[in-house]
This record gives sequence, C-alpha cells and structure tokens, in this order.
Amino acid sequence: MKSIMMRSLFPLVALATLGACEGEADATGPGTGTPEAPINQVVTVGPLNASSTDTLVYFSFTSGALVPRTGDWDLALRRYEVRLNSPAVGGATSRNVLGFALDNNKSATDAQVLAFTAPATLADFDAVRAAQIPADDQFQTDRLTENKQGYLNLSGIPTANPANYWKLRLANGSFAVFRATRIKFTQTFAVDTLYLESRLQTGTTLGAVRTLAITPTNQVRQINLATNTVVAGAGCNWDLEFNPAPNQLSLVPNVACTGGTYPGPTSPTFANATAANDAPQYATFLSTLVGPIPNSVLDKSAPFRYNLQGNDRLHAAFNTYLVKSGTRVYKLQVTDYYSNTGAAGFPTIRYARIR
Repeated sequence: MKSIMMRSLFPLVALATLGACEGEADATGPGTGTPEAPINQVVTVGPLNASSTDTLVYFSFTSGALVPRTGDWDLALRRYEVRLNSPAVGGATSRNVLGFALDNNKSATDAQVLAFTAPATLADFDAVRAAQIPADDQFQTDRLTENKQGYLNLSGIPTANPANYWKLRLANGSFAVFRATRIKFTQTFAVDTLYLESRLQTGTTLGAVRTLAITPTNQVRQINLATNTVVAGAGCNWDLEFNPAPNQLSLVPNVACTGGTYPGPTSPTFANATAANDAPQYATFLSTLVGPIPNSVLDKSAPFRYNLQGNDRLHAAFNTYLVKSGTRVYKLQVTDYYSNTGAAGFPTIRYARIR
C-alpha cells in the first residue's frame, strides 16, 4: 500500500465489469491518511481496498484516506466504479459533491492507453490548474434519470435485458426487486408476452424468485407485485404499469401511491440481492444512475478500458475529472486497478486541490 505526496513539479520517475445504497464497510485504506496538501500539490493514494462486489468504500480528499460512510467523504469506490457524495448515492445527508469530465483521453486509441503509465502522464495531470475549471453550471452530480425502456436491449428487435434489475418501493409501502427476463413478439411485432421475475421482501429477507407472464393484447396492463398478478388497475392496487404500444414499451411505477425505483448494482446480481429497502432514493420512474464519472468500461470517458490485450484486465485510461466539494475543486485520476500483488479491485488514485 502506498500513500505518496509529490510536489507538483517533482521530476518524473519511471514506473507504470452498476445503482443501490450498498452495505457500509469499515475503512480499509491507508490508515490515518495524509494532511490536506497545499493547492496544486499532487497526492497519490492506494491501492485502496474496494474489492467488494456489493459494498462501497468511501474516500475523503481532506483526510487523504478511506473513511466510514457516516464520515465526511467525497468519493465512493467499488472495484471500477467511482461515485460522488450525491443524494442518489449518499442519501438525504449527502454533501452534493459535483463532477466534470475533462475527457482528455476520450479520443485516445487503445494502443495509446496501453502505453500510458503513471509517471509518463504526470506532467499533463499536473498542468491542469484553476484556469480549466468550467462554470459552476457545467458541474453535475450522480443522479437518477428516467429510462422507461431500461429493461430492454434496443438494438434491433427489442429483447429483455435480465442483467438490469430494480429495487422497487411498492404501492403498499413494502419492497421488492424485479427484472424482465424475456419479451416475445407476434409476427406483426405486437407484444405477445412480457415475462417478469420478482422477489418480495418480507422483514429483512428477499423471498424466492417468482415469474409472471403478462399478455397485454395491445392493452396497458397493471401489475401487482405483492400478489404477482395482473390486475385491473384501481388506486393503489398496482405497482408497475406496462404499456405495450410500439412507441412506448414502457414500465412505470405507481408513483401516486409511493411507488419508486432504484437500479440494482452490477453486483450483487438479482439472484443474490439481499435487500430492496436500502436504496438512498426511489425515483418516480424506471431509473438509471448516471454521473460525470462513467461507471462502464465500455465508455471511453470512464476511468478504465477493458480487455485491450485479450486478457480480461482493466487498463487505466488516465482520464481526468474535476470534483467540486463545497467551494473546493480537485482534479482526479484513477491510475491503477490492481494491488501490489495483482489482486483486482484495489484502485490507486491521484488528486490535487486546484481551488
């Protein structure tokens, strides 16, 4: 584990696979951290133990260390994900940390990314100063956006995407997780059947998987997940509404009766999820979590690219992000994904306060 503070003009030296209020973990990073560095002084910290597949860990710029979720944190980390202390991640007590992607390496080729090293990219990182801070209205935070068709793959004839699932607050105030596993069309491309799976939460336990086949026959259908049935919608007797019209294919929660959704993370999967009532927010629509630091290895604005050498490894893209925490602005890069022994999910970050 390393925690290195470097003067901004220090000479270069040689070196080189998503949406929920995840369980809280004890800080497992660089101990007591470092005092906050002066403006423009680059700090490198890591590897940080963010290897859990279902639990975020929390990093504070001012302490230079991982801190408890109840602490004064700026970033939330889990494997290749980097989240901000926003209401969509931190809940009601969020500090509303904002971000902006400079996209400095978005157009870099895969060969160029493979050649990047931490020392070789330090000078460019150091050159990012206050003059490059955009107007305040250019900063954004992690947030939930509406995606009524988020349960589908929409390339060509739509297919269900069972990897996507949601935590749902039901109209009766209880909770469940659900996903679409299949959508079947007639020869005239009308919806024949939509298949949903759900797991209802009782107490603190998610129950067994239940399957529901919805045959809309060109009609909007309401679904009661408490009873796992299609119902004639009236008041609060339904939780999800499916509109099979070709220009809709939408799923929406019963927001008039407290219904709301939060996207399940990549891990744990639907089958392994342990709770549905722990989301920091429940949006009044079928939701997707987005933010200024993309959490997809397929997005070239993201911190990492994947499998560039056919060996299923992540490679740091050295994309730079500006993070606004209160009146302070920091620049941030993720420079590695692996521990000193090669274990995955141990990112190293470098940052500097520039305002």
